[in-house]
Parts: sequence; structure tokens; C-alpha cells
Amino acid sequence: MTASLADDASETGLSEAEAKRRLEKRGRRRRRGTGRSYLSIVVANVFTVFNLILVVFGVITLVFGDARDALFLGILVVNSGIGIFQEVRAKRAVDRLSLVVAARANVVRDSEPRSVPVEDVVRDDVVRLGPGDQVIADGVLLRATDLRLDESSLTGESEPVARGVRDEIRSGAYVVEGTAAYRVTAVGDDSFASRITGEARSFRHPRSPLQQAIDRLLYVTVVLVVLLGTLLGFALHHRHASTRTAAATSTAGVVSLVPEGLIVLVSITYAAAAYRMSRRGVLAQQLNAIESLASVDTLCTDKTGTLTEATLRVVDLLPASGRDVQTLREMLGAFAASASNRNATLEAIAEACPAEPREILAEVPFSSRRRWSAIQFADGSFYLGAPGRIPPGDLGSTAEEQQDGGRRVVMFARGESALPADAGERPEAGLEPWGLVVLAEQLRPHVRETIAYLLQQDIDIKILSGDSSRTAAAIAGDVGVPVKQAVDGSAIPEDPEARRRFAAETT
Repeated sequence: MTASLADDASETGLSEAEAKRRLEKRGRRRRRGTGRSYLSIVVANVFTVFNLILVVFGVITLVFGDARDALFLGILVVNSGIGIFQEVRAKRAVDRLSLVVAARANVVRDSEPRSVPVEDVVRDDVVRLGPGDQVIADGVLLRATDLRLDESSLTGESEPVARGVRDEIRSGAYVVEGTAAYRVTAVGDDSFASRITGEARSFRHPRSPLQQAIDRLLYVTVVLVVLLGTLLGFALHHRHASTRTAAATSTAGVVSLVPEGLIVLVSITYAAAAYRMSRRGVLAQQLNAIESLASVDTLCTDKTGTLTEATLRVVDLLPASGRDVQTLREMLGAFAASASNRNATLEAIAEACPAEPREILAEVPFSSRRRWSAIQFADGSFYLGAPGRIPPGDLGSTAEEQQDGGRRVVMFARGESALPADAGERPEAGLEPWGLVVLAEQLRPHVRETIAYLLQQDIDIKILSGDSSRTAAAIAGDVGVPVKQAVDGSAIPEDPEARRRFAAETT
């Protein structure tokens, strides 16, 4: 099905001259930073209480004593160097974060299609999309033909969503099915994908409990050092020691009170932990990340891509009355193996029911509009689709029970008639139900063990998902998270005070 705007939806696009003018104007705009500069990293790691103490003693030693007695300043270099190295490394990784990875876009300029670098796309450009293309900028759809987008990287919802004319689409999504054209409304730093990556790049510098304790120790040390150093200096001066001798001796006497070894040990431990986490794909923006991680008592996790792999698996095959599981499995396998255009459901069926492809006489591919597909073999036409489209027969109540449990179900049925050349909204009447396919999202490896470990550490786990509360609750139970109450987002009050009370009562 094709839809388009009648008035301002023309795909003539901008002129090349106008696009160039807008690009030059946008290029003079100041771009948003990543949230942390190299200078701020150096300042945060060099100008610390510990380093200040060492610098003061170092200067006194160099002025009044032997330069060899100031070798403890090397600790300052080591300690600062460890922090700067790790955080610069993390900054570079953060700067590479991007939801938009496409290099070029298909735009319409001067009424002609052309391919341009993504950086050259400007507001009001008309961009054309096809299967596999990425949405490179925010915009409004001018034309959509059976368009379905994968927005899992933006919303966490694993199911592709249908979009139509006048709908807004966001940068970072991928076209799963159909074609479209849209007018760009936001590019660069103003786009949705850029705002998300900007949040990921934002930086806060909280001090961990151990660092706060060390800071308090250093403050006490500073007071003691000043008092003892002053008293020792006066005592030496009272014994007629020279100012140089008194300063050098008192400095040497009190510098041992500074816990240099403790500070360096903590920094090395932090750095080693950050390195080990990075080997596991964890991005630590600051050295104390491991301690912050160890202090977690409540963990809020997404579902898609975190607990699940956003892929489906067949968990059960339920034959209709008069059918057996083996026949159902064989025919489903042939259907999935023979389909010319596999979606996630057919991929899951093909994996669970391996079979050789058969000769196809006719085919109706799946579309989000129809919500069913069909293949005609020599021995009949077979249909696969949602229970609302394919009559479930005596499996109706079973299908509802599975859906209430958060599972996904599709019906498989057989028809006697040949497939029409132009399929309508619904399949032929009088289909014979063969069975019900029950599917669930594939869990990530070791997720159950990880959840069990977190629960053993008395960490409270909350699952936040864009899917329905029933689906989220089913996945939670599958991975081992106790489900006391599944809360739908529509039930959350708008008023901040009421929202806090609601959260206290339900979480």
C-alpha cells in the first residue's frame, strides 16, 4: 500500500544551491562538545589535595634542601599519569559513540535523486529510504509504502513498528520493510540520535566513598603536617639551626606522614579494574568506576539487547485437533525454508524446524498491513499469520493464554484455493487450522547466572521495557527476576509528588 501527501509532499527537494547555502550557514554554528575536554581531564587529575601537599613539600625541599630529597615528587607524576591515561582513553572511546553509522544518504536535489555524504544533508532535504537503509536525520514522512522501522536502538522495543504519512521518524532507526521518502526537520546536533549520544557522552565526577574517606584523611594530614612542621621548625630554629636546615629537616620529618603509598595503590587498583572492565566491553569514564559499581544496591535494566538478543526462538508447537506435531513441524519447516523473504518469525521457525525448500507455485509475502503470509505448493496453499487474521479454531483460548503470558503466537493453516495474484487484507475463507507456533525472545548467554549472582548480592533489579507489561513480566520470570507487580507506563501519574508516592508503593 502506498500513501503520500497531496500538497507539500512533493519530492522535488531543495535546489543544489540552496542546500549548499544552508550547509555553509550550519557549518558556522558552534557544535556541541562531548562533555569533557582533554584540559578538564588533566586539571581533574593534577590539581588534587594529594598532589598539592606533595608540591608544597617538594618546593620547600628544592629551595632549602637537597634535590635528591624531592624524589617523592615522582609519585605525583605516576599518580596523575595513571588517571590521565585511563580517562583520555575512555574519552576517545566515548567520542566514537554514534547511533548513525551510515556514510551516505539518498536525497533529492533539483528534482533528481543523488547520493551525498550524511554530513551534507540539511534541513528540508528530501531523503528516500529503502529496505536496509538507516534514517540519518529526523523528519516527517511524505510517502510510505508498507514501511516498518527497527527502532530498537532508540526505544528498546524489539518489534519493528509501522510508520505512515505525516508520522515523525527519528535518526538511528533502520528500514526493515517497505520504501519511503521524508522531509528532514533536524540534523546534526539537533537530531534525536545526536541527543542520545550526547547524554551518553555527558560526564559527572562524583567522588566514591573510598575517595571521600581518603580526602578526609588528607585534610586531617594537612592539619597535622602544618602543626607538626611548624613546631619542629621552631624547635630547630630555637636550637640555633639555620633556616635552610630547619625547613629541610622539618619537611623530611613530616613528609613521611603523607600516605603516598596508599594513594598510589588505590590509583593502580582503580586503573587495573578499569582495564579489566574494558576487556569485557565496559566503558569506564573515570578511575573510580569499579567502586561505584560495587556500591550499587538497585539496578534498572533494559530488556531488549540487555536481557534478550532481540531475536526470536520457537518455544512450543501446538497442533490443532486431528493433527500431530511431526506433520506440523515438517510443513512449517518447508514453509520457512521456501519463503523468499524471511522475517524474524520465519528465521526462528527455520531454525527450530529445519527442512529442505520446496517448489513454490505462488507466494504472498508478509506485510505489516496484512499481518500474514502464504505459499502455494503442489499439495495446497499454506498460511502463517496473527490469530486475528488466521482463524485459530479450537486453539483460540490457548493462543490467548500464551499471549497473556507474554509470548508471541502465530497461526499456521491450510487452504484449498490457489493464491490470488493480488492478495487483499485477509486470506481466503474456510482455512483449516493446522497448529499454533509459540515464540519468545532469545535470552542472552549467561543472563540467568548473572541475574542470580546479582540477587545473591542483595541487589534489587528493575526491568524497564518499551514492550507490554505482560511481555516484560514474562521475560523477568524467565531470567529469574521476582515479579511482584508489573507496572504499565500509562499508570504513572504526571504530578511529581504523586509519582514519588506511586514509585514508593510499587517498587
